[in-house]
Amino acid sequence: MLKRIAAMMFEFGGSPELRRARYKAMARQIPLMNCLIVFNMITLAYTHYGFVPKYLSVGFPVAVALFVGYRSVFILRTNVDTLSDDVIVRRLKTVVFLSLMTTSVLAVWSYALFQHGFPFTQMHVALFLCLTSIGAINCIMHIRQSSVLISVVVIGSAVVFFASSEVLVFHAIAVNMLAVTGVMLFINFGYTRDFASLVERGRILREQSKRLKELNGENMRLANADSLTGLPNRRRFFTELNALVEERAATDVPFVIGTLDLDGFKPVNDVFGHTAGDELLAQTGERLRKILPDDIILARLGGDEFGLIVPCPGTDEAILEFGEQVCAMLRVPFDVKGGTARVSVTIGFAAFPDAGQTAEALFERADYALCYAKQHDKGSAVMFSDNHERSIREVSTVVHGLREADLENELYVMFQPIIDITTGHTIAFEALGRWESPTLGNIAPNVFIHSAEQEGIISKVTSILFSKALAAAREWPQHVRLSFNLSVYDLCSMISVQRLVSQISKSGIQFSRITLEITETGIMQDFERAREALAMLRTMGIKIALDDFGTGFSSLSYVRKLPVDRLKIDRSFIAEIEENKAARDILRTMVSLCENLDLDCVVEGVETRSQLAIVEETGCSLVQGYLYSKPLVSKDAKAFLELCPLVDTAGAA
Repeated sequence: MLKRIAAMMFEFGGSPELRRARYKAMARQIPLMNCLIVFNMITLAYTHYGFVPKYLSVGFPVAVALFVGYRSVFILRTNVDTLSDDVIVRRLKTVVFLSLMTTSVLAVWSYALFQHGFPFTQMHVALFLCLTSIGAINCIMHIRQSSVLISVVVIGSAVVFFASSEVLVFHAIAVNMLAVTGVMLFINFGYTRDFASLVERGRILREQSKRLKELNGENMRLANADSLTGLPNRRRFFTELNALVEERAATDVPFVIGTLDLDGFKPVNDVFGHTAGDELLAQTGERLRKILPDDIILARLGGDEFGLIVPCPGTDEAILEFGEQVCAMLRVPFDVKGGTARVSVTIGFAAFPDAGQTAEALFERADYALCYAKQHDKGSAVMFSDNHERSIREVSTVVHGLREADLENELYVMFQPIIDITTGHTIAFEALGRWESPTLGNIAPNVFIHSAEQEGIISKVTSILFSKALAAAREWPQHVRLSFNLSVYDLCSMISVQRLVSQISKSGIQFSRITLEITETGIMQDFERAREALAMLRTMGIKIALDDFGTGFSSLSYVRKLPVDRLKIDRSFIAEIEENKAARDILRTMVSLCENLDLDCVVEGVETRSQLAIVEETGCSLVQGYLYSKPLVSKDAKAFLELCPLVDTAGAA
């Protein structure tokens, strides 16, 4: 039984956090309790000094004071946060043991003084026992075992001691002590229970807070990381870019950003599937990580586009050389599910502060350099330059001119004939849009069409040009067709498509006389919607021609999937056919492809009789180019038909 009680007195259950909290709270109050004990002992010894032995009035109080003083200093100098849980448990057991020893010694000392005293000093002893016990219980209430031991040893022995006295007053004191101690213990037990509950709630809250921080950290990581490649994403890229711009703004120390775009990625998706496409993107990220120095920030901006931030770029030449190394590395074929994929990468660079002094301006300039490289030198790296800046300003001027222009009067159409060389007939005219601004002069078609697309007014431009082309076509013979180029923005807008159909109906021209030309690079932007629109137009009798055939990455794929009637072979394949056998073989293959697919074939860019002869050898019968005529205004196109109903192909010049 005693062993069980002893075990209970020295057992400290609960969580490690609760034990540490109890010890920490007790450690703050032990010095105060010791001061209270020493002060009460001094007052009691003082009232007994002179008529009790010196070892009771002086020696014992001094010894106890030295001991509790040492314990107080020891506890005050201890950093509880550095103690292990095992040490905390040992110290709690030590406190319980010392509580038992100290209270036992104080009780014995008090009863010894009681025997030497008289009624007033005996009352002081009773008061000392009661008040010191109450103070000690309050100071050490966080350790329930110590509170119980103090109550049992001091108050319990006092109750027995005074109850055995013959003086009735001491009987009453014993009863009062017992009642007060009972209430104190009841309050103490409730407090320790609440304290334990509070500590446990605090522990739970800390765990929840820690978990919340971990989740926030994970959410932040996910919000700033690309799940496919593990690279920083667009958000993280611009966060880093803005921070670097702000850091370098005061010093103008240069740095460079780059945008990378994979050329030929969409065909990989089309041929091998999206899983292979994802695999290629992941491998691209891995390759870039391996070649890039640690100080360069690499991010996936979205799709097949990546971004670079180069904090210490060196010269422009060094950056371009580095860019070419990246391009060369990504030209190496990728092993993906389903086969081997080949892509290239085009890079646009822009330098701070020359190209721009804000994150937005820098990114726009890098993106412009990327687009420029894709148009003029795909698969290479280009640094944004002053020439590019001038081009941007020119485009901005064109955009402003479009907004202010009287398009109905300033836009006009020119026509270039398409000739059937087997008969000499002009079978069609291709309508070519032109814009002559009273302030800007003649603007190149590719410039103002692109600007109109970016400005969102391409539908208006198309409608005006198509209306004028239809008006001219009404004056032609019924067998002469009108071929008109459509922007992808028109094709992907059902409203624009319906407007075109309505214009044809109102013009009185048969739908079968209309051929709409599209470019494969354009329809790649929204292939499915474009295919649906083309299918609808074709059901009405309108012919569909795929323009600039052979210049994209997936020509054969689109020929197979799109409802087309005619392929127009780009002029770039004709320029070298006179001296380049490979060019002639490619042309012959394309013409043969059209024959096998039962498609009309038009060769563009025929400028010499020698080129015409080679085209004839391939079996292609439809040609277009300066050999027959440059683009003509409407009245000259009509005159061309009237004066040259049959073209002498042998004497064309």
